[in-house]
Amino acid sequence: MRVLFCGGGTAGHVNPAIAMAQTVMRNSSENKIAYVATENGIENELVDFKKYHIDVIGLKKRLSFGTIKFLKKQMMAVEKCKEIIKEFRPDVVFGTGGYATYPVIIAARKMGVKTILHESNVIPGKAIKALEKKADKILVNFEESKSYFKDKSKIVRTGNPLRRGFEIYKKEKARKELGITAKNVILCISGSLGAKRINDAAIEMIDNLVKHQNETYFVWSTGKNEYSRVKDILENKGFNRLKNVVVSDYFQNIPQIMAAADVVISRAGAMTISELASMSKAAILIPSPNVTNNHQFLNAKALDDSLSAIMITEDRLYTLIDMTRELLTNEEKRKKYEQNISEYSLKNANRTIFGIIESII
Repeated sequence: MRVLFCGGGTAGHVNPAIAMAQTVMRNSSENKIAYVATENGIENELVDFKKYHIDVIGLKKRLSFGTIKFLKKQMMAVEKCKEIIKEFRPDVVFGTGGYATYPVIIAARKMGVKTILHESNVIPGKAIKALEKKADKILVNFEESKSYFKDKSKIVRTGNPLRRGFEIYKKEKARKELGITAKNVILCISGSLGAKRINDAAIEMIDNLVKHQNETYFVWSTGKNEYSRVKDILENKGFNRLKNVVVSDYFQNIPQIMAAADVVISRAGAMTISELASMSKAAILIPSPNVTNNHQFLNAKALDDSLSAIMITEDRLYTLIDMTRELLTNEEKRKKYEQNISEYSLKNANRTIFGIIESII
């Protein structure tokens, strides 16, 4: 089996592809995988197997000279993808969304290669919708997503595939391996690129909560674009010397760290929610206001309404410290959220999707 993966822009697009790549290779060492990446995308940091590169850019919301540039690069990328497909000879192309997905799927279709798309959010992204007719199968995380597609016969609800580790780590094991002895562990994830308002709130949390409590351990992923700024602030405040604060732009071992956490603070992307649900984590979700179709707000509100997570919008981040303290100190409340969010986990998604790949081939 030879599978060519594509999808980029954010970790939310890349991680489902990585999860399925890991699944493909676990099933047989004779299987072959590769990834079509953009020149400067975050996938270059996350994907650790064979990569091909194409030069594409995102499409702006308004028509402009940039639109012409976008279309030109897309057409050139399709031709490049034909060369990649000819060299790699995939049995199937698996796309997870983002503007980098489009030329790969178009090229595969033109060359008679089977194609599968996966959409993790409730409302399909632009690339997935634009490629609906070109895909042999479209896999979705939410049942509600089916209503956005015309041809229901090719839509299958599978859930989101998870990277290796989310199904095996338990809190005690993770803390032992990480050397964490603190009573409380908070994980703050500011998104793959970084969100300034979340990071500023995290600095306030260290100042007003974490630095005063040695029994509280704070693990913080600032995002790639914010790390340098945050590092300077921490050094100026002397927080870089705190032994109970660990900061990085991105953690490769996030399944292990998430398993160790009592409370997770994060954006409300569909992949993150699936990961939190699989590990039954009490979560505070801060939806990004800058995403298409406001899908993060809809994701977070659904969980907040069912008491499966706490939603805090960016204009109410001043409540974050109190909400976090409440979850840490009120064990009964925390366990209720842990139990409720676990209901959002669709089991065996990786195995189900692998079965579909096999059937397509």
